[in-house]
Amino acid sequence: MDQPTVRRYVEKYLAAFSTHVMETHPDFLTVVLPVEVDKDIGNRPFYWSWVEKMNIAPQPMQLTFYFDQDAIPAGKRGELVHFGSPRLQQIFQSARKHGRFVCLYEQAPHLIKGLGSKRSAPLTPWLGLNVKVSLLCDKKRDILLQLGINLHQPHIVHRFYDFVRGLTLTPAIPDYFYTLDRRLSVEQAYDQVQQEVRQLLDREDHTWADAARERLQEEVAILEAYYEELAAREPESDHEQDAEDKELSSPDTEAETPQEQVDSSASESEPLPAEDSASAVAAESSPAGSFRILDFLRANGIPETPKEAINQEDWRKSTPAEEKARRLAELNWQYEPRIDISVINAGLFYLHNQPPFSV
Repeated sequence: MDQPTVRRYVEKYLAAFSTHVMETHPDFLTVVLPVEVDKDIGNRPFYWSWVEKMNIAPQPMQLTFYFDQDAIPAGKRGELVHFGSPRLQQIFQSARKHGRFVCLYEQAPHLIKGLGSKRSAPLTPWLGLNVKVSLLCDKKRDILLQLGINLHQPHIVHRFYDFVRGLTLTPAIPDYFYTLDRRLSVEQAYDQVQQEVRQLLDREDHTWADAARERLQEEVAILEAYYEELAAREPESDHEQDAEDKELSSPDTEAETPQEQVDSSASESEPLPAEDSASAVAAESSPAGSFRILDFLRANGIPETPKEAINQEDWRKSTPAEEKARRLAELNWQYEPRIDISVINAGLFYLHNQPPFSV
């Protein structure tokens, strides 16, 4: 999405809300935001909550958008809008919020001239949906469907969005036109769309799913082999650990604790003067005496946290079985083939011209 495309999109978005343009330039655009746009991209929710609570007239925000980083005039405040910028992402979200579902009527004034004494023309109701079908595994493939359902004479056509893009549409019904009755409800039309998508998926090649399951089995086999070898090494490590524990607990090799060493050294040495005692405490608190930090804390009356008060579950090491189960779940999520179907946007369209595309 290059900068000219970004500018055209921003201008089209602002025009949809009838935004007042104060200054237009090849390199920038200065506008006064309408209320709906200000709430979506103005970044001042507390201001709007205060305005609505106090029931006062709002002060519109004025913004300047730059589209060329090398042509920003000095002394003029504004922000650069480019693909990936936070402001453009806000505009995308606002457009999705306000334009995901629409109701539009075809405007064809040239048809009225050929009607003669019959000064009215019918508009047929259509439900248009843009559907995204995602084939997911460790790879992804998206299929975009443009489906239109005639609600007066029920049938489904494809590439409906390409057809309505070439029409002149308006949010209000034009003069000398009337709408035909809907013989099919929106819920029933949506059920037909689901059936149509299922039929398309049945005709789709499913070799991608079989290949994904084969890759999953290979990864699971590698994981199983790793944990089998790990389980075989565990008895040896346990035996070595038991031997070390017995050696440390034997009376001949029993060592003095740090506190016993401190007590013995204190009893053998002479008492230090007050100033020497202070320097000794400072030396113990220095990095060089950091190995005696526990003795320093006890000497200063800082209480120890009992072992019973420490939640050992938070520090417990995961067992091999738990690690294996977690990795198996990750592999299944990554490789297991699945299909995700979502509606990108939809609209109710009343058209005089009928789409020529068929299933």
